[in-house]
Parts: sequence; C-alpha cells; structure tokens
Amino acid sequence: MKKKKWIIIGIIVILVFLVCGIILVSQSPKWSEMSFEAIVKETVIQPDGESRLIVERTTEIYSNPINSLGISENTKLFDADGNEIIISNFQQGDAVKVILKNAFTEETPFYYPKVYEIRLIDVGK
Repeated sequence: MKKKKWIIIGIIVILVFLVCGIILVSQSPKWSEMSFEAIVKETVIQPDGESRLIVERTTEIYSNPINSLGISENTKLFDADGNEIIISNFQQGDAVKVILKNAFTEETPFYYPKVYEIRLIDVGK
C-alpha cells in the first residue's frame, strides 16, 4: 500500500514539473520583453535621419534612470487615446510608457534596446 502511495506522489510530482516546463517554454518569447514609465527629456533627430527619444525612467529597473531610445520604422508611437502619432508630437515633460526588448542587461550595458511601442500617458485620468 505504501509503495502505491509513493508511486502516485512521484507521478504527481513529475506531472507538476512537466506542466511548469511547458508553461515556461511557451512564455519564452516574452522573457526579454519589459516595459517602464518615463518622462521625456529630449527628442533628438540626427542629421542622418535617426530619431532618438531621451527619457528618464520613473519606474526602477537599473540604477541609471536616463535612457536613449532608438525610434525605428517598426516602433509604434501612440497618444493617450491610442491614436498613432509621430516623434515630433513628444514634448519635454510628457509622461510615456515604453515597451521594449533586450534592454538594460548586465552583459550589454550600452546596448540600445529594440523599442516596440511608446505611448503617452494621460496623467489627468
């Protein structure tokens, strides 16, 4: 009887580990995706056409709160109502939410993250 009990417990433990492994593997594309809120410090458009948004994070990720975010043609820019806008619509002092990938890792401290979306935050609501 005790042997059957231990076999059942062993099977349950194996199933729990299996389910946890499946959940972790299915979520892996999101592992390096993160978001933070920030305040716009400056909009920079380089002579070669490269656009950057300099922001200061208001949510803690790593010690240096200032980030230079590269704005590519794949970056979605939205106002607080979800309407698409352009980089020049961002003004100094605007609150924004940034969704990005592969940012602020210890291995690549000077790596510019891939920015998926920047959305203005309507702080009045």
